[in-house]
Amino acid sequence: MTGLEDLLKSVGKGGGGGLGNVLGGGGGGLGGGLGGILGSLLGGGGIARLLPMVIGMLAGGGLGKILGGMKAQGLSSQADSWVSTGDNEPIGADDVRRIIDPAELSRIANELGVSEDEAAEALSEVLPQAVDHVTPEGAVPEDSDVDSALDRLKGLLG
Repeated sequence: MTGLEDLLKSVGKGGGGGLGNVLGGGGGGLGGGLGGILGSLLGGGGIARLLPMVIGMLAGGGLGKILGGMKAQGLSSQADSWVSTGDNEPIGADDVRRIIDPAELSRIANELGVSEDEAAEALSEVLPQAVDHVTPEGAVPEDSDVDSALDRLKGLLG
């Protein structure tokens, strides 16, 4: 089972504590500001609202758009690592701001009830796992296959 599936199952069960540990929120993990941001999202159920938004971003050709945006912004190594079968290279909130449409980021922040900076931080943690999950064979699948994988993830949300 992937980290994202673990994350989704925790959300589906309504668990906040285990989910906090997966993303480093709560006691320890990533610590500092990011741990606090993710912890506040987790505590308020924000992550349960964020994951379906990420799924929506990747559906219907969105995966290719995000990966293309990353490559256009000089993040080819990170994009390739997310698709490969190896470890995912991280991106930061500033990177997310460069690859996600500003209106989309604003909408996500508003729906989560957080600042755009906090939403970008959360997306920087969730996007690599989500992309990795829909590219398990180390290649970008056809859009219909991506949508099927995303539908399976939606099912885990309950």
